[in-house]
Amino acid sequence: MKTKLSNILIVLQLLAGAVMVGAVKIWAPVCGGLLELASGKQVPMKCHWAAQAAMAVAFIILAAAVMALLAKKEYKGLMVVTAVAGAVLFLVFTSLIGVCANEEMRCNVTRLWGMGAAAVTIAASGINLLSGREGQIPD
Repeated sequence: MKTKLSNILIVLQLLAGAVMVGAVKIWAPVCGGLLELASGKQVPMKCHWAAQAAMAVAFIILAAAVMALLAKKEYKGLMVVTAVAGAVLFLVFTSLIGVCANEEMRCNVTRLWGMGAAAVTIAASGINLLSGREGQIPD
């Protein structure tokens, strides 16, 4: 059963997804630098791809949170989706793709925003999943 706390936690997830989109597109975008390969071809740096992946995961978080907010009863499965998406968002910036090693690069600010949004998403999903349990043994 959805409670006021559940709705607040879902709105937090919505905000975390929106913050990730805003960070990538508005206030903390990654640089547009290109990396020159040995062949002379220029390709975007890995921070560009991390930002693209973060946007995709942020949209998954937003979609699942909106569906959970609109759901009348059964929404716990969507909380699992947002928790997993939050974990993937965290991993995008830490180990799956990563960002530039130089701490002075702009992408490290994007990484911090992404890791913060991931932490909020995971925490809100976890609390929402654990709340409302009355200690009853399932059938």
